[in-house]
Amino acid sequence: MGQGAGKTHNPDAVPGSERRTQQQRREETRARLMEAAVELIRTDGCASLTTAKVAKAAGLTRGAIQYHFSSPKDLLGAVITHIVQQLNVRVASADLEGLNKEDRLDRLIDHYWQEYQSGIYVVFLEIATQGHRDPELKQIVADAISSLDQERNEQWLSYFQDYSQSPEEILAWRTTFLVLLRGLVVKKMFSPEDEDMDMHFEHAKAMFHQSVFAGEKKSKA
Repeated sequence: MGQGAGKTHNPDAVPGSERRTQQQRREETRARLMEAAVELIRTDGCASLTTAKVAKAAGLTRGAIQYHFSSPKDLLGAVITHIVQQLNVRVASADLEGLNKEDRLDRLIDHYWQEYQSGIYVVFLEIATQGHRDPELKQIVADAISSLDQERNEQWLSYFQDYSQSPEEILAWRTTFLVLLRGLVVKKMFSPEDEDMDMHFEHAKAMFHQSVFAGEKKSKA
């Protein structure tokens, strides 16, 4: 029997990978595929995405991507989850320790705005827009976001646990706040390059800030 006979082909295998565990190789391959998909969507859009293009961009075989994702829609669902998790981690990294209520709110708003202007959020919008026209993809996107809602709610409540409003009111802030930011991001995508989006952001920030602290005063009254 010749050397190597009987071995099963591993689509995740890459040169020099023998010392890494099978789980590590799988995770690395999956990460490469999602990173390639994110970049392709950012540059070319979502509609033209194929598993073959993603595999090629990642420097992997079609067998590798088929091993991890059953279809392009399965891949897009994983990308959506990956993006939302990244945004959550980045926002959680904002240094809010020791800040007073107003400074803490301002720091968090500024941090969210920075992340929502990033290329990765544009990819999120691209997939969500595509999903709006495709019921199956729409459900995948909705499920991916829904699965992370509890984590995001707990995170948001922890930032404002010393505010006098109820948890329901504080969570309602997040909905309002994210609607404002998403609207600004879409406006930026279709506005002239010389339009001052920071000015629009500062106006939205001031209105949100005023609303939050008006509610704070009312709750204490």
